[in-house]
Amino acid sequence: MTTFQSKDDVLTLLVHLGYLAFEHESVSVFIPNAEIRGEFRNAIEYEQL
Repeated sequence: MTTFQSKDDVLTLLVHLGYLAFEHESVSVFIPNAEIRGEFRNAIEYEQL
């Protein structure tokens, strides 16, 4: 996948790569482990500075 047509394409790629997980009951994605959550948090905090 080299081009993204929508935000769903990006989420699908992140799920397939293991950075996100999909919850069937709530039809939502989430960050599956603490290490990735920490890196995501660092990226967001860096962007807000």
